[in-house]
Amino acid sequence: MSQPARMPRYAYVVGGLVLAVALAMSAPGEYQLARTAGWNEWVAAGMPVCMSVYAVVAVWFTESRAKGEKGRGSAIAGAVGALGMTLAGQVVAHWISAGYMTSSKELVAAVSAVPAIVAGHVAHMVIRAAKPVPAEAAGVVEDQEHDEHQDQDASPVQPTLDGADLLVDEVAKARARRRPGRPSPSIEDIRQAAAKLLDQGREVNGPNLADVMGRDRRTGSRYLAKLNAPTA
Repeated sequence: MSQPARMPRYAYVVGGLVLAVALAMSAPGEYQLARTAGWNEWVAAGMPVCMSVYAVVAVWFTESRAKGEKGRGSAIAGAVGALGMTLAGQVVAHWISAGYMTSSKELVAAVSAVPAIVAGHVAHMVIRAAKPVPAEAAGVVEDQEHDEHQDQDASPVQPTLDGADLLVDEVAKARARRRPGRPSPSIEDIRQAAAKLLDQGREVNGPNLADVMGRDRRTGSRYLAKLNAPTA
């Protein structure tokens, strides 16, 4: 499976420079917007962080989620909202500075709500990123076989209505009715499934891996993460 080509190093340097200049140009308008809403100089200095820097973080978080991975949809919605809020803030700030618009009760209320909105979404992103991905249950078949051997050593005792003890192997009957566990596929199995998707002209993502391997979407996302994990 081919790996995507990496950008040359100078492209990262130029991209970082453009980002730094864009943030520097956005900061004065956002600062003035906070001052218009009534914050003092020290507190108003945090508004550029709550708007432009927050928008960058939201977009970065979205791009760090694999396509088809759970939580990517809400991350995209949050990033779009962050960019929209930042764009609207810049436009309004320059309207006010150019004299086309004055402050109002509605504007003060909207600007005052920015920190709470940003705090809530950032907390959501951090919790989502820190939540561990449950590992695929491995060795299910071996555990069941071990349990079955233990069941053979003793039979459960079931009392009857007349007080006598009737020895019945209810656990063994339940084991016989239970569906055998499915062992976790190896990395080679996942690679073969990915190759099959490429042969079919389909994108290698979580839902498609789940479909071709007969698993659910969440399991497919875990397989995708395992496939993309760097090998030692």
